[in-house]
This record gives sequence, C-alpha cells and structure tokens, in this order.
Amino acid sequence: MLNDEPRRPEDLPEAEDTTMPYAAGLGPADPPPPRAAGSRRARRARSVVAAVVALALVTAVGLLSWGALRPVPPVAGPVATPAVSNTPSSGPSATSAPVGGHPEDLATFYTQQVDWQECQGSPAHQCASIEVPVDYADPDGDTFELALRKVPALKAEQKVGTLIINPGGPGGSGLEYAQFSSFVFSKRLRESYDIVGFDPRGIGASDPVACLSDEDMDLLFENDPTPDDEAERDQLIRDTDDITERCAREGGDRALHMSTTEVARDMDVMRALVGDERLNYFGVSYGTVLGALYADLFPDRVGRFVLDSAVSPNQTDEQKLGYDIEGFEASIDAFIEWCVARDDCALGTEEAGARDRIADLLDDVERQPLETSRGDIDSIGEGWLGFAIFMCLYSEQSWPILNKGLAEAFEGQGDVLLAYAMNVVGRSASGDYDDSSYLHAMIPVRCADWPRSDSASLSRAQRAARAEHPLWSRLAGELYDMCAAWPGEPRQPSGDTLAEGAAPVLVIGNLRDPATPIGGTKQLAADLASAVLVTSDSDGHGTYYAGNSCVDAIVDSYLIKGTVPSSDRAC
Repeated sequence: MLNDEPRRPEDLPEAEDTTMPYAAGLGPADPPPPRAAGSRRARRARSVVAAVVALALVTAVGLLSWGALRPVPPVAGPVATPAVSNTPSSGPSATSAPVGGHPEDLATFYTQQVDWQECQGSPAHQCASIEVPVDYADPDGDTFELALRKVPALKAEQKVGTLIINPGGPGGSGLEYAQFSSFVFSKRLRESYDIVGFDPRGIGASDPVACLSDEDMDLLFENDPTPDDEAERDQLIRDTDDITERCAREGGDRALHMSTTEVARDMDVMRALVGDERLNYFGVSYGTVLGALYADLFPDRVGRFVLDSAVSPNQTDEQKLGYDIEGFEASIDAFIEWCVARDDCALGTEEAGARDRIADLLDDVERQPLETSRGDIDSIGEGWLGFAIFMCLYSEQSWPILNKGLAEAFEGQGDVLLAYAMNVVGRSASGDYDDSSYLHAMIPVRCADWPRSDSASLSRAQRAARAEHPLWSRLAGELYDMCAAWPGEPRQPSGDTLAEGAAPVLVIGNLRDPATPIGGTKQLAADLASAVLVTSDSDGHGTYYAGNSCVDAIVDSYLIKGTVPSSDRAC
C-alpha cells in the first residue's frame, strides 16, 4: 500500500470515526439520503489506497479482453447471508481448526498448522505464514510461502468472523492494507471482524518473483508512448516484448503461476485455516476481479462479499476501452472544474481550453523533455509525465500536487510530477525499485489473466479514440498487446454469468472514478448472479470509508448484520 500522507509502520493510532461523516447506527433500510447530483465528495480523510489499488497504467496500456454483459437478477427483499461459523483462537499462537471440504490431494495445505505470533513492531497485530502449491495440478511439487497479517477484532465477544482483504494492483500489499486498517475500515467493522491481509503469491513478502530489473522498469517509462512513425512504434513494441521475455525467463515456473485464479484458490485455503465455513471478503479495484473469480470457483463458500471500485473478468477490449475513456473524461473534467476555481490554477481561469493546455504540454515535452534537479533522472518525457497525471487523478487529495506539478512543467521543470510518480512505483532516488513494487507483478498477473489482444481490433479502437478523445489518447499512449511474448497460456473467460448460487455480493463504485470507471463496476454487478449495486456520487478511486456516509452505512450493515438493500442503491 502507498499512503498519500506517510505514517510510520510501527505507529498505528486508532482512527477516530468522528473525523469524517460516518453513520454507524443506521441500518440497511434507512441510510442517509443521496447527496444532490453533481456534488463533489469531501476530500478523503483516509487515502491509504489511492495509488496502489488501480490497474497499472504504464506506457503500454494492456486491455482487458473478457466476455459479455448480463442483466442483474432481481433481489427479493433485504437478504440475510448465512451466519459465519467461526472458531475463536485462544492466543497469538493458537491455530484455528480447518473448516469445509477440500480435495484429498490438497489436505496437506488445508490442514496445516498456522502459528500466529506478534508482528514485529506492532504487538497488537499477529503475523504468520502458510504454504500453498505453486501449481494446484501438482500439489506435491514446489510451494509458495504466503505472508499473512491479522488485526484481531476489537470486540472479540461479538466477532462475526474473519474478513480477508485485498487492496488491488495487481501487486498491492495486503500486509500493509491490514496494517493501516484503522484508516480504511470503520471502527464498528473492526470491532466485528478479525481483519486478515496477505501478500499474494510471488509478491512482496510472499516468496517474491522479482522478474524485472531496475533498468527494465525504467525503460517502461522512458520509451516514447506516442510513436510518430512505424519505426518508433516497432521499437516500442520490441522493447516491451524483450522486457516480457526477460520477465518470463527470470521468473521461471513461479512467474507462470501468479494468476488471479490461483490466488483465489489460495484464499480458499486461508478461509479454511482461519476457521470460517464461508469466505468473508473485501476487495478493491483489481481485488474485485479476485473476489469475482473466487465466487465463481466456490459459489457455495461465498460469505459476505464487498467488491469496491470494480472490474469485471468478463470485459471485452471494446468495453474496457470505453469505460477507461468514460472514467478519464469525468475525472479530468472534475479536476479542471476544481482547478479553475482557484487563484493559482496552472490551467488558467476558464474551463474552455484547459484540456488543450495539457495536450500542448505533452507536445512540447515530446520535443523537449522536462528538466529535473535529480542526478539519477535528469529529464523526463511523456512516459513519466503521462503516468504522473493519470495517478494524480485517482484521488482529490492529489489534485493540489497535480496543479503544482503542471505549473512547474509549463516552466520546463518536472521535479514535482516525477517525485510523485516515483513514489507510486516504489523507485528510490538511487534508481532502485522496491522489491514490493507492483511493477514486478504486472506482467505475470496480467499475462496469466487476460487473453491476448487482437491487433486489428486495437488499431481500430486506437484510431477512433484519437479522433474522438485526443487528450486521453495522448496520455494513454500506443495501444498494443504487452503480453504477446509471454510463454504461458492466458485465462479464457467464459463470458457467462458469474458465481451462480452464491450468496449476495455487494458491488460499490464512484460515479467519477478514473482508475476503475463506473461502467466496469456496473458490468461486474450485471455479470455476478447475486450482485447488488451501490453507486456513490463521488470522484476518485475507492468508495467505502471515503466520505459518503450512505455508502458506509450500507457496507457496514451488510458485513456486520448480513443484510443488503432489496434493490440497487444510489448514494
């Protein structure tokens, strides 16, 4: 996880619910009324998830290529999910009894002992590790060791069960998500659940697969994302193919087993080991894909599921492209509206022409890169600049940084935006990338999850986008299949209704989300057989506990009481 406002890992004060709107006492049938259409949400008081939960936007924009839309089935009355069977632990080293059926050849994993111990530097939290097979088809082969972090329920006597969480990415650290749980989950929710975060297989503290060198990752940003001719385009694609091939070679067999489907199977092992008959889950952004695939694999084991800022595993290239453009247009308009109302707006005082100023800046930077005062990167081009602009749109809290960075960029300097972009991807001033940087996971996970893109279809989409959405096209860069050189087989989505027979799943999203646009959230709600959709009239990425008390009340009442609205809701 990345935090817009750094906090020390060993210093985790309890967040007071009074610092932001939160209607703890409201039930699912009577949340606060929706705010007026077009209103902007309050600035996020807790923006721990702002930068990492998004699907990565680097110079190569890999498009999701998944199935078809399905209608939302009717939900009859407030629905109660089954009570969770839970075996409480008696202390840090106690082990929950495994629960639920499992294949005999996986018994070693489903019945292993879990030794929970105090986390270093955070005695109130418990840490442990478990083993899962690298290849579920070969359970006697190599294994991944997964790192887990548990935040015990504040009121053990009223504990509902365990809530397993994922912050997105792909590649976001669930350990850090749990570590900062007091900033992203309400106190009422934390009283009712043990919260367990984990680093997915191959990521962070879970036997990391670091398949890219620092030079590879720099090259992703240094190449010209908007080639002017076929020679430049060919060079861009050759470099990307070379990086993809090196990742597969360096990552070996483990890199070929980092798919979301395999992580979903890992979560079922966790479910059994924490002692719950059904999995209770909260996933954000890419974490919604993980939740949806788990629900599709194990519909009878779905407990209380919240999928926040969603992406459907059934999206086609064309749908994903349309959603991305829709989300960007809404978000850039919101930023411009906010900016021109300020005395110091880098884009001037009028909304008209503001987009053109950004487009002109990109043209200028292509000809003359922005200078920086850093020794490791003395100038930046469109790659770093476009990435920084996109990431700053994810949260209103980052808009002042974007305004300041644009003002500096118009003067030929790139320090502010480069610093922000480097923080997002975990690059140090010396040029070293964190081992936990989500860029390490980007290629193995994307290439396992998403079918290869059709080049002719991408070319048609590119031409249409350039004509109708020129600023988005400039920032997104060339569209091509970054997984073309990956040796493993991609997942082939069914395009069918997902998770038939599962308990109700709550899908939530902001109307103006640049990272996982509302169109994709609505599609996931349509694709899931038992989904209920809740939309928030808000900007930015991440919906729950972000300033909308209506959303918070619905989510908390569902997770704590097991009830959901009788129909889709707008907050």
